[in-house]
Amino acid sequence: MGTSLGLGQVQADGSVSERLLGQESADEAEESGLEHPSEHLVVTDFPGELTDADLAVWQEHVPDIRDVEIPSTADDYQQPALFFAPEDDEERPLLLVLHSWSTDYLQNIDIPLAQFAVANEWAFIHPDFRGENDGRPESMASDLVISDMEDALEYALENANVDESRIYLMGYSGGAMNALHLASRHPDRFAGVAAWVPVYDLISWYEFHAGSAEDYAEQIAGACGGAPEEGSEAHDECVQRSPKAHLPDVAGELRVLIAHGIEDDLVPVDHGLRAYNDLVEEEARISQEQIDAIMERGEIPEDVQERSLHTQRDYAGFDEAEAPVLLHLQSGPAELVVFDGEHDMLYRPGLEWLALQERESD
Repeated sequence: MGTSLGLGQVQADGSVSERLLGQESADEAEESGLEHPSEHLVVTDFPGELTDADLAVWQEHVPDIRDVEIPSTADDYQQPALFFAPEDDEERPLLLVLHSWSTDYLQNIDIPLAQFAVANEWAFIHPDFRGENDGRPESMASDLVISDMEDALEYALENANVDESRIYLMGYSGGAMNALHLASRHPDRFAGVAAWVPVYDLISWYEFHAGSAEDYAEQIAGACGGAPEEGSEAHDECVQRSPKAHLPDVAGELRVLIAHGIEDDLVPVDHGLRAYNDLVEEEARISQEQIDAIMERGEIPEDVQERSLHTQRDYAGFDEAEAPVLLHLQSGPAELVVFDGEHDMLYRPGLEWLALQERESD
């Protein structure tokens, strides 16, 4: 299946046109016609904690949202999810949003994404997929998690009138990890995937947090059956639960935006850089030496900046959120943005980018 993608349009020969993330002028930024009803620009500005999860808050801010249950095709589990379907008969885009690592389907920070969907008459689903990644074997990108996400997608397709050329997938942090998992299994279903600060490799993330005050290393060991030491079954399990083991299989097939804050001290920026590398041809990759320099200095080396598109484009959404773009690379249908920020997701740029992606009909 070919892909017609608006921003960064993929042609029949696999090439990509000039229009990518961002605009060539400020006027172009005002022409989308999309409504952004939320005043909040980044997830860390949303009131409360990142892990807050409260149905009453959802119902206050998104009165049209429904709390539904989705029967699992893998076991007898009834998966909770938040769901919205426009009432008219016209086919509409679908936005599938995945909650982050340490909470569940009621995660409040995703409320602005649902408000956007309702305001623009998109279908919206926000599934639970076994809840938070708290060390249970059934959590953390298990086969049951993958199955739950697939079930949520099918539920939305069966219960809303969806334009199947405009199915969008979005996730932040642990949600971005699972978005890359789901997209790697079904590259032909999604017109665009926006992955913000993704956990890409559970082995390296375990090593990064081992001995820290955070619980992530213990949670990884709990889900994978122990510390992921080389040669152990736990190591092999963590490998299989990492997007790194699956994303290279769909390189060149999947329209992906990977965005990462250069100062992220929770999921280091090299996760986003390595995910991008696995989606592009060898000559387009960022070298390990360059990745090491970015990690050590917290800035983009000159030889990488020379390849960046960010000096040629406007990034109104990033500038408005005071998180300017430092690096923008594109190769085939994959884009990488490194912005001046930490462990964050910017609501508007990701939504605007997704809105212009569309798959061609068979």
